[in-house]
Amino acid sequence: MKIFLDSSFLIAYVIETDENNKLALKLENENIFDNECYINNLILNEIVTVIGNKTSLDLAVNTYNAIKDNCNIINDYNKPNFNDNVMKIYKKNNTKLSFTDCAIIETMNENNINNLVSFDKYFDRVLGIKRIH
Repeated sequence: MKIFLDSSFLIAYVIETDENNKLALKLENENIFDNECYINNLILNEIVTVIGNKTSLDLAVNTYNAIKDNCNIINDYNKPNFNDNVMKIYKKNNTKLSFTDCAIIETMNENNINNLVSFDKYFDRVLGIKRIH
């Protein structure tokens, strides 16, 4: 099964003091990582930045390497009209979702990914996305 991993899940998985850490570990125990996992550049940027700021450079680097080795990283930067398409989704959601969250939706749509591992409940409003939490 193809799944997209949101930063809320990955950050909670890595940072033991995160409020959703136990939920993230439960998903790991349910073999969530046995699926075909995807992230995009924006999520990678967010994960490394947050983990580096909240913990340490070493943990941020180790997390980056683990993601690089175990996930498919979708490079949205060179897709024509990607940001314009994200902006359409952003406007449609009337700022209920962040621009990065809207980029997740666009990436998932472009890559036929329907499953999203996220602790962000706003994704429940998005048709065609099954949130795993």
